[in-house]
Amino acid sequence: MREKLSTLLVYATGMPRWERVMVDTLAGSLHLTKSLKWLANTIPAGWHQNRYVRSLLSDAYSVLSYAQDWQEAFCQAPSLNLTTCNLNNILEVRRCLRSIREYELIIILHSAAGDNMSALNRLSGPLQARMGKLLVFFGNEYNLMPEKIGFARGVGAEYIASQLPTASSAWLYSDCSVSQVLHAPPALNPNLYRPGSGPRSIDVGFRGDAYGLTLGDVERSNLIRLFKDRGPQWGLVTDIEFVRYHRTKWMAFLNKSKGIVGAESGTYYLEKDDRTQLAVDAYLRQTPDATFEDVYVRFLKNYRNPVSGKAISSRHFEPIGTKTCQVLLEGNYNSILRADEHYICIKKDLSNITEAIRRLKDQEYRDKMVDQTYDYVLDQHTYRHRVDTLLKDIL
Repeated sequence: MREKLSTLLVYATGMPRWERVMVDTLAGSLHLTKSLKWLANTIPAGWHQNRYVRSLLSDAYSVLSYAQDWQEAFCQAPSLNLTTCNLNNILEVRRCLRSIREYELIIILHSAAGDNMSALNRLSGPLQARMGKLLVFFGNEYNLMPEKIGFARGVGAEYIASQLPTASSAWLYSDCSVSQVLHAPPALNPNLYRPGSGPRSIDVGFRGDAYGLTLGDVERSNLIRLFKDRGPQWGLVTDIEFVRYHRTKWMAFLNKSKGIVGAESGTYYLEKDDRTQLAVDAYLRQTPDATFEDVYVRFLKNYRNPVSGKAISSRHFEPIGTKTCQVLLEGNYNSILRADEHYICIKKDLSNITEAIRRLKDQEYRDKMVDQTYDYVLDQHTYRHRVDTLLKDIL
């Protein structure tokens, strides 16, 4: 029987701002991390709107369920002897770096390599001195790509785990010649997202971010707003807001909803150099009142790209865990979810929206769909399945 693999798991609790680094370092050294989490759950919700309160008391990525789901799945892997390292805890990072050559496997999660690469880039030197293999998960594979690709090449990462479809990730990381790109889409955490027993008073719900114009996609936002505006006319009780919930609150909301509306995540305009996104950002700073049509005509109308950055997200698995029916815009969804088998499909031209609403209102149809989708995902697409597959590829 193989001994457990000595593994370092690197994550982050938020952007590496000075207040976040200070709080995480002090809380870690004084063993106050659990106390701060308890306090964060007991103070009035309104206090969390203050940036400094959030920095002091909460994990800024607690609204990104997948960040914690992946971390928990690796921590539960029986084949790993795991040490965790919070990138925002300076003392913890120093302790782990002193032992960097002792780890057989180093895993860097999305939370440490997503919105900001500055803290991780400072570890490039020590990571090059490692003796074990390096697996990197890059979050938000539509921005900061020059930095992310440069990091992978600079440290010679043996593996890159991507949530994109395989053809898209192979193209995006084709310059990382020493790296093997592994397919690692999000999955279901069945320990958290499970069906409730209470009544479902909401016919169609939504909680999440509105996509900015830099992603070049208004299809998702338009569909969500359409249900918000027209839902009552269609005889639907809706509860739709563009706001992110902590994962436990999100799970409770799903269990109050019969259906959830959405679309694929990411961007159609995948790039290695962020060229178009930077140009759009500059244009929007100069022209803050610009519409999507303005952006589309100037930057996207004649855009040609070999692959799409559209992908399945964790938000497509979480409703499956609570047996909440999904009403989604047609898409590929990494070839995991199939239209009108695992979700009610709406055509991009909205030509079948009347039929989609009829199906959603049909409880027998809805129950059959959520039950078979739940069984399918529980059998093949949990985070345990993902971690087992990745470790099998690596080992």
